[in-house]
Amino acid sequence: MKLVITAAAVLSSYFYNIQQGGYAEALQLNKDKQFLKSADVCTNNLRKLAAHDTLVGKFLELRGEDYIALNEFDTAAKDFKELIILKPKNMECYLNLSYCYGQSGDYENCINILKKALLVDGKDIYIYNNLSYYSAQQNKYTDAISFANEGLKYVKDQSWRGALLNNRGYGYIGLKQYDKALNDINESIKLNDDNPFAYCYRAMANIGLKKMATVCGDLNKAKNLGGVALTADLIKEYCKN
Repeated sequence: MKLVITAAAVLSSYFYNIQQGGYAEALQLNKDKQFLKSADVCTNNLRKLAAHDTLVGKFLELRGEDYIALNEFDTAAKDFKELIILKPKNMECYLNLSYCYGQSGDYENCINILKKALLVDGKDIYIYNNLSYYSAQQNKYTDAISFANEGLKYVKDQSWRGALLNNRGYGYIGLKQYDKALNDINESIKLNDDNPFAYCYRAMANIGLKKMATVCGDLNKAKNLGGVALTADLIKEYCKN
């Protein structure tokens, strides 16, 4: 019996090493931006693994990241749902799943997942920031302001403070409280002067106030910082000259 157990252990170790090699291969393909090939290697290895194997989570996470890189957000979401079952206290799983929903325009599920993440860590600034942003995307501006306010209670890093103020400012724009929006956004820009959203939102607030002097400058600043799609329609309308 002792010899049989030893042989089984050796065989198990042999297959484990093969699958570890499979993970290393998939990871390298991911680093080389060969995302589809990486996902295929993950899928092939997952078919061979027992459900309780510790490598399952690693392959699922990597494959989910591959699908995100391929903009296949619905497919990626399936992997991160499984990961949450395997790792119910792993914040990264919730954030990745919420990102997939957000990129798909499914803001309801995005927000629901972020609220579940708060049950894991009720002081996570990143969660409050995302809840504020996606609430505004859903046109729930009062919620966007409330989540930003909650995050500001816990924030210590000035960069995150700037992000929360910017999202709260966007909430105020949605409520047509443009002066409040400008106060928040101007402070946000002092803290994060490279955020394209902030310059775009400041332009929007000034449009609401019919103060047009700086609108085109802010929109072009946002565009130059990478907010090309964000500002395209506004530039077309307000920067005709």
